[in-house]
Amino acid sequence: MITLLVVVGLLVALDRVGLLVAERAVATEARTSGGLAVDPAVKIKGFPFLTQALRGSYDEVEVSAHGIMRGGVTLRSFTADLRDVQVPVADAVKRQLAQVPVSRLTATAVIAYADIASARGVDRKLVVAPSGDGLVRVTGSVSVLGETLSATALSSVRLDGRTVVVTARRFEVGGKAADAALASALAGRLDLRVPVGALPYGLVLTGLTITKDGIVLTAEAGPTILR
Repeated sequence: MITLLVVVGLLVALDRVGLLVAERAVATEARTSGGLAVDPAVKIKGFPFLTQALRGSYDEVEVSAHGIMRGGVTLRSFTADLRDVQVPVADAVKRQLAQVPVSRLTATAVIAYADIASARGVDRKLVVAPSGDGLVRVTGSVSVLGETLSATALSSVRLDGRTVVVTARRFEVGGKAADAALASALAGRLDLRVPVGALPYGLVLTGLTITKDGIVLTAEAGPTILR
């Protein structure tokens, strides 16, 4: 019984050591292929690991990183889910991976509201925050009708290719809804276009969601190779 427990313990330890080796190898490839400044965090999912390692194929690998600059805006967090990842165990041990084929990728990335307000191309001091009704609030000083006003636009957010577009739907001034004349004068003044730039691994933006923490972008890619 004791011998069996020792063998099981050794197998578990070997499984965990092998997992760490493979995760480090994939992290190096993921950094290079994605143009990242540092190795991302890599988590190879599934247990036991050794059965996946022996066949050199991993069902699901999670790659995550923080503070990625893309197109003049910071992605506070970036998480990619890689499916059917091919990593020969011998190459992983030697750290000699030339490429890592992946069947499919999906990803999410978060842009904080403060980073939208300070993104490249935004030439004024603005405050951007969620409004709680599927819109965002964009507040700033605007010169209109001969006066400088603090105005708030309640705006929708959508994707236009690789650009996040913030478009005012209605306005508030002094905590009250702007009348038709004032709204007409404010039209377009608090709209924003924030280019996101190319995402790692050939991912293509597919949608976005407004959350309390920021704009969550979704992206996906078909078969690709991390080189």
